[in-house]
Amino acid sequence: MAINREVILSDLLHITQDDGFLYTNNERAVITSTSAFSTLQHDLIENIGIERLQTFFFKFGYHLGEEDAKKVAANEALSMVEKIARGPVIHSLKGYAKSEITETDLETQGNKTISLCCKGMWQHSFEAEQYVKKFGFSERPVCHSLSGYASGFVSFLLGEKVFFKELQCEGQGAPCCKWEGRLVSDWQEESKEYFSYSKELPVLKELEQTNEQLLHEKNNLSIVTRIHQDLTDELIKGSTLATIVKKVNEQIHLPIIVEDKRRQLLASSGIALEDYHLIKSHFDEFLKSGQTIMKTRLLHCGNGTRLVAPIFLLGKIVGYCSFLYDGEEAMNQDIDSMLIGKLASVCSLTFLKEKIELDSMERAKSYFFEEIISGKYASKQEIIRKADYFQLDLADRYYVINMKYKFAKKCEEKELTIHKNIYESVSDFFNRKSINILIDQETDSLFLLITEKQLNNQNIVKLARSLVSCVKKEIKHALFLVGISSLNSDIMEANVALNEARAAVRLSSRDKCITNFSELGMIGVLINEKNEKAIRKIIKDTLGILYEDLDSNKITLMETLYHFLVNGGNLEQTADDLALSVSGLRYRLNKITELLGHDLRDPQLQFQLLLALKAVRIIDYELIVNQVER
Repeated sequence: MAINREVILSDLLHITQDDGFLYTNNERAVITSTSAFSTLQHDLIENIGIERLQTFFFKFGYHLGEEDAKKVAANEALSMVEKIARGPVIHSLKGYAKSEITETDLETQGNKTISLCCKGMWQHSFEAEQYVKKFGFSERPVCHSLSGYASGFVSFLLGEKVFFKELQCEGQGAPCCKWEGRLVSDWQEESKEYFSYSKELPVLKELEQTNEQLLHEKNNLSIVTRIHQDLTDELIKGSTLATIVKKVNEQIHLPIIVEDKRRQLLASSGIALEDYHLIKSHFDEFLKSGQTIMKTRLLHCGNGTRLVAPIFLLGKIVGYCSFLYDGEEAMNQDIDSMLIGKLASVCSLTFLKEKIELDSMERAKSYFFEEIISGKYASKQEIIRKADYFQLDLADRYYVINMKYKFAKKCEEKELTIHKNIYESVSDFFNRKSINILIDQETDSLFLLITEKQLNNQNIVKLARSLVSCVKKEIKHALFLVGISSLNSDIMEANVALNEARAAVRLSSRDKCITNFSELGMIGVLINEKNEKAIRKIIKDTLGILYEDLDSNKITLMETLYHFLVNGGNLEQTADDLALSVSGLRYRLNKITELLGHDLRDPQLQFQLLLALKAVRIIDYELIVNQVER
């Protein structure tokens, strides 16, 4: 055995000494201790980091393996598998580790390697040993130079890139290091980090580039800071949104648009209106598709690109800022993203300022409306004079609207928020239409005073219908009922108009949510607080037993009779309104006839019954509506 070792040592690792120098295989060599390697390993980790260390040592080992492979490749008497087997022997003789191949599977076609699978182990790896001494156990393999040696050795022999991956390592606490070698193409992504050294820059060059990048970022930040300071100054001066947007456009030379949450244009600069309408449709379609923009985002639309940032107010999106680029325009996304974020923040502050001013104005107007209703003012002139402060002409004729709302789902924890949201939605509706109103709120009810001139010949019922439609989109699961007063001319009688609106809303229902006071006819004129007792007596005389000791069954029969009379005795229409079958409706009508003791086909009786039922709906509104909506 000693002779064989001597032969192997002589064949593969020829050591000589000449002129006091040490040579291995005719190349000058130096002897260093493993502890010196450990010091180098430690310093490299401290200075260039573990990521660069692994590629550094892999490259070091790779070139060592290539040099040893050159001598083995020249021996034409060996097969390729035998040549590969020489690698672990040389590796072991040089003291790196006790290396052993356990499996070799090589497939070639001519001079080309089709596949390779080489498995084996290292024991007593000097690299793992020194790592554990310095740093303790690692979370991943640490024998990078050994892996590089095997990769370089076999790659040179085959003429194909080969990667040896360490599967387990003594540096991790394993009993031995196990590895597997395959063609780089078989490893896919796993080998990239080890071969990336060929693409990496020298540390000094990288520091140079990092410094240049920092200077570039510093310049970008200076630009953004300067523009943001200018925007802040404009905000402090009380500049409008249009002025602020124009200021940014002048500095960055990009078209800018600011839209509200409904995608209505609030301000723009650097773009014509006709061009804006061309790109608006793409943005509308994007948002309508269910997409959301919660942070700065790049959108491609038509022939250009839009950089969009949301504008937040009190945690909700209230609008969008956009920078526009045409198809050929260069984009500095880093600086533009910072700038649009700053602009969105300034827009948010502008909206907050406007909201505070508007809320203050609305509270003052609400208080003023309450004072008018309560009769605080002694003269019409005093009211008109004070209304001038709110740019309102109360010498003009006016309507009062009572808007009631009920929720299909109980949500007590959000009740205050919902009332506030409804108030803001109604206020926003009239602001967008540039209609100046007085608005007041009670529990589940809003009161609006609208002067005639501001309607611009628009029908008040049509306006109310548009209002309900708009608010329904904002507030889900709510039923809105509207009552409209007659057209009044004396502001001192605003309380009369308000009572008319109250009376009208009591005849509104889910099927017909808007009622004009004029639809009440003389019943609306007759009913007031002073004669309510007399009206109740007339109702009782007309409805008889049907009105006595009211319970849910009688209220249901009264509601059935009301719809029957309103529909002129049309059974099919009445059944449809009440979601009944015609036979079910006939049964109820027969029951009503028995209770009344009269023929419902009598026109005079029908007229008296309808008046009485309308009066009931006004006087006993809460009782009737609660039963109907149940």
